[in-house]
Amino acid sequence: MDIIQAIRDAMPQLLHGLGFTIEYSILGVLFASIVGLVAAFMKLSRFSLFRLISNMYVEIFRGTPLLIQILFIYSGLPVVLPLHQWFGESYLLIAATTALALNEGAYITEIIRAGILSVDRGQKEAAESIGMTGFQTMFYIILPQAFKRMIPPLVNQFAQTIKDTSLLSAISVGELIYTGQIIIAQTFQAFQIYTAIAFLYFVFIFALTQIARYLERRFQIDQR
Repeated sequence: MDIIQAIRDAMPQLLHGLGFTIEYSILGVLFASIVGLVAAFMKLSRFSLFRLISNMYVEIFRGTPLLIQILFIYSGLPVVLPLHQWFGESYLLIAATTALALNEGAYITEIIRAGILSVDRGQKEAAESIGMTGFQTMFYIILPQAFKRMIPPLVNQFAQTIKDTSLLSAISVGELIYTGQIIIAQTFQAFQIYTAIAFLYFVFIFALTQIARYLERRFQIDQR
């Protein structure tokens, strides 16, 4: 069969799978950002217990493969907790999103921490000199400046999250790779389907990087 025709025939199903990829990517990025922000603050905390918990979290989730984390959360935890009974079919979404958020959040923790530390300490001292509280200093002075520096690494991590959703096929999440595998099993057109999948990933991630470049120019990020 003609390659173009095979791709055209499969595209509606692949686009449906891409929709799930986008959905899980957005959920993963959203919750990973929350987890990363909290863990970064804990890592910068004056309390040693908070720093210990954050360090352990980062080391564990950066030191083990995401695939193992996905399988552990989806198949391992229900052995000791009746999670499938509690959440029913929704547990697939919960497990997939949780695994992505915890894994990506560990990397985002370091990005946020580095961004905060990159802001000149004089900014904090100046804010304190005019009577601003620590909370006000962080959210009105430090974070806005740190965010500009964090945009490039954050976008890189978000792109990685999109690619990492492909591992969710291991627990039968109907994302792009899993959809492609089903089509290949039915048509035996692996070359055509994987070509189409690679193209869709490229277009999606390329669009994301272009948005990031626009934001870099918009915020006039110092590239030195």
